[in-house]
Amino acid sequence: MDEVAATQLARRVEEHRQVIAERVATRLLRAFPELTHTLRLEENYGPVERMAEVAVRPLSDLIRAMLLFDALEIAETELRWARGVLPRWGVSYEHTTAMIRWYFEELNRLPLSSAERTVAMEVERHLLHLMIRLYRSPNHHKVPA
Repeated sequence: MDEVAATQLARRVEEHRQVIAERVATRLLRAFPELTHTLRLEENYGPVERMAEVAVRPLSDLIRAMLLFDALEIAETELRWARGVLPRWGVSYEHTTAMIRWYFEELNRLPLSSAERTVAMEVERHLLHLMIRLYRSPNHHKVPA
């Protein structure tokens, strides 16, 4: 991973964290209205704000850490945990991969350099391949076709 581009991209991820989180959360709740039932809504939060807080912002933090530490492997621990816990709350492979794809679509709407786009694509590809591997492990159900 290009260290300079990764650092620049990490800065952009942080600068646009809130906007990206709200856009992806809105898109997730429109595409998967059943996710509203998985959120523990609190008095001061609507579904979009809560989804942004509990799902998209943590993904943003994970991506930023991967970029800053040049360590794609950081994602495995987080996604392995999510794979073990989130299905109990109705969060599926489709929900998580959609969030990852849509996060990077939003990120790529920013005026990124060619090097930043390359790094973003590398991180996205890594996350999606990791999802496939985790969901196809012998201890879990196979990825839906």
